[in-house]
Amino acid sequence: MTWKQGKLQLGLIVGAAFIVALLGIIGMFAVSQSNKRTRETETLLYQLEANAQGLNANEWEAIASLKIDSELSESSEHFRHEILNNVEKIHTFHNRRGFGFADSVEPAVFTYLNAMDEEFALVSNGQFDEAKELDHTRVDPDFAILEQAIHEAVSKFDIETQHTSGVAFFSSVGTLLACLASILFLALRFERGRNLRKTNVRLQELVTQLSVSQEKLIHTAYHDLLTQLPNRAFFMDRLTQCVKRANRHQDYKFAVVFMDVDQFKIVNDSLGHSAGDQLIVQISERLTGSIRRDDPDVHVGDVTGSVRPGGNDMLARYGGDEFAIVLDDIRDASDSIRVAERIQQNLATPFLIGGRHLQITVSVGIAVSATGYSVADDVLRDADTAMHRAKALGKSRYLMCDPMMHTAAVNRLRLEDDLRQAANRGELQVYYQPIVSLHDGHLSGFEALIRWQRPDFGLVAPGEFIPVAEETGLIVMIGSWVFRQACSQMCAWHLQFPSEPRLTIAVNFSGKQFIQPDLVEQVTQILRETGLDPSSLGVEFTESMAMQDAERTARVLSELKVLGVHTSIDDCGTGYSSLSHLRRLPLDVLKLDRSFVSEMLNNNESREIVHTIISFAHILCMDVVAEGVETAEQANQLKSLGCKYAQGYFFSKPMTQARAETLIGSGVREVSLSASLFHE
Repeated sequence: MTWKQGKLQLGLIVGAAFIVALLGIIGMFAVSQSNKRTRETETLLYQLEANAQGLNANEWEAIASLKIDSELSESSEHFRHEILNNVEKIHTFHNRRGFGFADSVEPAVFTYLNAMDEEFALVSNGQFDEAKELDHTRVDPDFAILEQAIHEAVSKFDIETQHTSGVAFFSSVGTLLACLASILFLALRFERGRNLRKTNVRLQELVTQLSVSQEKLIHTAYHDLLTQLPNRAFFMDRLTQCVKRANRHQDYKFAVVFMDVDQFKIVNDSLGHSAGDQLIVQISERLTGSIRRDDPDVHVGDVTGSVRPGGNDMLARYGGDEFAIVLDDIRDASDSIRVAERIQQNLATPFLIGGRHLQITVSVGIAVSATGYSVADDVLRDADTAMHRAKALGKSRYLMCDPMMHTAAVNRLRLEDDLRQAANRGELQVYYQPIVSLHDGHLSGFEALIRWQRPDFGLVAPGEFIPVAEETGLIVMIGSWVFRQACSQMCAWHLQFPSEPRLTIAVNFSGKQFIQPDLVEQVTQILRETGLDPSSLGVEFTESMAMQDAERTARVLSELKVLGVHTSIDDCGTGYSSLSHLRRLPLDVLKLDRSFVSEMLNNNESREIVHTIISFAHILCMDVVAEGVETAEQANQLKSLGCKYAQGYFFSKPMTQARAETLIGSGVREVSLSASLFHE
C-alpha cells in the first residue's frame, strides 16, 4: 500500500466516525428535551398526590358519598383507592417520562385539580350539597376528560418511547462507533508511528551504509588496490598542494623521489604476474620504512640515520612498477638524497618470491623544489627524467635532476616528433658506402646506410636518431623504407650499369625488424615488387640479436637462404656469443667490427683476434668483410691475414645516390691499396 492510499483510507475512516458521532449527539439532545418537558409536570403531579392523600377519612367519606351510587354500594375506602390509583398512574407516566404529557394531559390535570380543590373546600366547610352539585357538574366531567387525555397520552407515549429508544440506541451505537473509530485511528497512528520508527531505523542504517560505501569509494578512488598505498591521483593532489605552498612561502621546500623497479618485466615474464604482484607488495612495505622518521636529531653519517622530521611525507604507487615519494618541508636537497640512500639499503636484502630469492634494485630520480616550479607535472617530469637517466647509466642508483637534463629531454622529445614525420616529408635519405675486394681492388657492392636531413639541423648522424628510433619502435617503419629504397635502387643500377659479377647491396636489419613474425614474407614481397635478384641482396644483423633466440634465428636465416639472399653477422666479436654458437647458424659473411681493425696494428691481442675470426670463417666457408678501414696499412694487414672484403673511409665515406652513380659510371671498378677509391 502506498502512502497516498493509506492516507485516503485514514481520511474515510475519520469522516465516517465524525458522521456517526454527530448522529449520536443529535439523539442525546432529543432525550434531553424530553427530560425537560417531564420535569415541568413533576410539581403538578406531586401537588395532586399531596392534595388527595392529605384528606382525612371523614373528608374522603363525604366525597365518596357524593360520587357513589346506591346500587354500587362502594365504600369510601374503595373510592379513595381509585383516586390514589389515578394519581399513581399519572405519577407512573411521569416516572416513565412520557413525551407529550405537558401538551395534552397537563391542561386536563389543571382543570381537574381546580375542580377538586373547590370540591374539597366545600366539603371542608360542610357544604355538602354544593359539593355534590359541583361533583356532578364539573368534577366528574373533568375527570372523564382527564382519563381520555391520559389514555391518549399513554398511546402517544408508547410510540414516542419506541422512537426515543431507537434514537437512544442509535446514539449509543454512534457513540460506540465513534469510540471504535477513535481507537482505530489511534491504532493506525500507533502502527504508522511504529512503521515510521522502523523506517527511520532502516533509513539510519542505509545512511550509515551509504556513508561507509562513500568512504570505501573515496578510498578506492585515491588508493592502489594491490598495495593500499595512495595512487597517482592522490599523489598529484598532494604534490599540487606542495607546489602552491612553495610559491607562497619562500622558506618552504619539498622534493619528489621517483623510482622504477629494475628488470621487473623479467620477473613478470619468468615467474608470472602473480609473483610480480607479490614483489610489488613487498617492495611497497620496504619503501614505507624508508620514509623520513620523526626524529629531532640532525643529520648523522649513517644512511639509516634521521633527517628532518617527515611531516606529511607521502609514498604512492604511481603505476605498474613505479613508486613516488613527496618529501614535505625538507631542509635542503640532502634530505632527499638521504632518503634515496636509505631506499637502496632497505632493498638490498633479497626478496623471497615463490620460493626463490630475488635481488631487486630500483633506479631513482630526484627533483627538488629549489629549482622553482609552477605546476606539479613539471616536478614529476624532472624526477622521471632523472630516474630514466639513472637507469641508462647502469640502474640501481639515484640521480638528482638538473636543468641540463630537462633541456636534453625536451630536445629528445622534439627529435622523436620530427623523426615520426621525416619519412613523410622526404627528409630520410639512403647513403651508400662501397665494399671493396681486397684481393683485386674490385668494387663489389654497397652497404645501404640511413641518413636524416633534418630542417634547421642539417645532416643528422645515425648515432643521434637510431637509438631513439629503436626505443620508440619507429625503426621498423624506417628499416622497411630503407630496405625497399635500397633494393629498388640496386635493381635500377643493374639496368643502368650492367656488369659481371653484379653489384650487391647489403641492408642492416634492426632487432625489432628481425623479430617480426612475417619478416621472410616482407623480404619476399619487396624483392618481387622491386624486381631485384635475391642473389644481389645481403641482410645483416648483430651478433647479440642473433643469440637472443638462436633457434628462431637459424630458422629465419635458413628461409632467407632458400630465397637466395646472402646472410651476415654484423659487428662480429663484440657480442656475448662464442664462435661455436655462430657455426650453427646458416651464414655467408662475417663482418669484422671496426674496434678490432683500428687496434690490430698496435695491439697483438687484437691482431690475433682478427686472425682467429678470419680463420674461423674460412673453415666454415664464410667470407669476411672488415669494417672501419681507414689506412693502407690496415688494408694490407687484413689482406695478408686472408680477409676478402673491406669498407671504410680509406676507400670512401658513405655517399649519396648521385655520387654512387658517378662512381659506377666512371668505370673505376678497381683501386690500388695505396689510395682511396673515391675522393669527395
